Amino acid sequence: MTPAAKGSSREKEAIQNQIDAFVTAWNSHDSHAMSMIYAEDADLINPFGRIAKSRAEIETLFRDEHTGSLKDSYVSLMFEGLRLLTPEIAVSDHSFEVSGARDRSGKEATLRGHLTLAFKKNGDTWQIVACRPMIPAPNPQGK
Repeated sequence: MTPAAKGSSREKEAIQNQIDAFVTAWNSHDSHAMSMIYAEDADLINPFGRIAKSRAEIETLFRDEHTGSLKDSYVSLMFEGLRLLTPEIAVSDHSFEVSGARDRSGKEATLRGHLTLAFKKNGDTWQIVACRPMIPAPNPQGK
């Protein structure tokens, strides 16, 4: 294995550790811990169009969700790929399932979708700088 490949493997493991920490924080409904995986200037657009443009706004978004419709939720992420674009920038893709969510009427719902995360290395720590979860809409053409 070349030194570059070893470095890539270490970086991928460090990023996966951050993703695992996020999942643990979500499933504990710890909005502060979830937000700490993000860079100070990160942004997030949730599947319903709400935008947060800083770590503080992201923490508020998570707190609102996890004291509301997601307070009993449990997330699982299935890894689909990771690209190290540079030694300091990476993009990961995941499918996700959120069980225990509640719709507006209070009925339990399961949300399934795709998550794309952009990471930037800050010192020795990989932080999310952009988060784009999406729930696919039905294709109006039925395909």
